Amino acid sequence: MDIERLYKDVVGELERRADARSAAKEMFWHKKVGEGFKAYGISAPDFYEIAKKFRQPFRELSFREMVELARRFFGSGYGGQMSFGVWLLKLNVKEMKPENFGVLEEVGDCLNNWGTVDVFCIDVLQPLLMAHPKEVLAILRRWNRSESLWKRRASVVVFTRKVGASGRFTDEALELCNGLVWDKEDLVRKGVGWALKDCMRGDKEKVLEYVKGLRRKGVSAVITLYAIRGLKGREREEVLKIQ
Repeated sequence: MDIERLYKDVVGELERRADARSAAKEMFWHKKVGEGFKAYGISAPDFYEIAKKFRQPFRELSFREMVELARRFFGSGYGGQMSFGVWLLKLNVKEMKPENFGVLEEVGDCLNNWGTVDVFCIDVLQPLLMAHPKEVLAILRRWNRSESLWKRRASVVVFTRKVGASGRFTDEALELCNGLVWDKEDLVRKGVGWALKDCMRGDKEKVLEYVKGLRRKGVSAVITLYAIRGLKGREREEVLKIQ
């Protein structure tokens, strides 16, 4: 398949539906963005309409072609194109094996906004973590120490939602959250709080005690207040009274 033609066709659709005012709003909501972040201002319905149009051509790609096209999307810096990059990887996530994980590192180097980070974690990294925990955890541990705030956020956001609720990776989640509890970046701290909140659904006693310990150490309330969003009544009060 002609990857260059397919890439240009997708970009053409994005450019045709671009809206300058919506793009400005998107940039505003991504206040902390990486160098080179750009937005089309595409609405969700428009994105899904474009995705539907290209679903079959994407499915006809070989794995090598899929990776090459995803590289182009992620390398663009545009949030809209990066969303297509995530979608491409999601369509092929079951085919990905540890020997293909170099593409994950490449994606990590391109991350430049929290929206792409979060969707990439949930749609791509989470299923890969469940299927290949050893290899994915090795990547997450490297990202946890990265200079890139987006990699650091990704290293903990991967433990949200179903992964957190499963209780399967509680110890690993706490290990990686612990590496970032003093992080200076608000978006990283919020990622830590989100991970702790969802991991509490899988192992409440262990995670709740950990959060109490963070309160005693004086860790940012951004983390601890986010972590206890799901708590009510006495349990919540017990955390809040810790000064």
